[in-house]
Amino acid sequence: MLLQTNSYIVPKEKRAEHTRLIRRFRQTLNRLGCDNFEIYEQVGHNWSSGETSGRFVQIMRFRDRRHQLSVQSAERTDATAQALIAEFCELINFPYQQQQGLFAVGFYQGVLPTSLSRSETLDDEDPLPEEVIPADEVVVENAPADPPETAPQEGPS
Repeated sequence: MLLQTNSYIVPKEKRAEHTRLIRRFRQTLNRLGCDNFEIYEQVGHNWSSGETSGRFVQIMRFRDRRHQLSVQSAERTDATAQALIAEFCELINFPYQQQQGLFAVGFYQGVLPTSLSRSETLDDEDPLPEEVIPADEVVVENAPADPPETAPQEGPS
């Protein structure tokens, strides 16, 4: 199993729009072959829901590297996916977050098998993906090249 995570800040005034956008993106990812997409908002100390940080983490699960590349390729050629990505980048002010180190991408591979039946063994599984893309090499399609002319919006601290 391969996980990809995207972590970013959403300003308080854009949270409702973010929720609507993520619902549409989940449907698009499902149509493109990624049927496991989750999103979480970081909570405060001691699991306090009244104290939100505005930091969200998207988690996408893939069977292996080949599956991840297949979904990524489909995203690049799908007009709906490209429009959603562009809208997302604008919503969170992607260039500013990337410049300030607020946007983070991570890749994780499974160490233990996730669901083995009693008759299966580790030797029967496909090998784990050998290549993982470093976060600084991830390209977001249709991301604005330059930061907007207006002052960047700060997320809650």
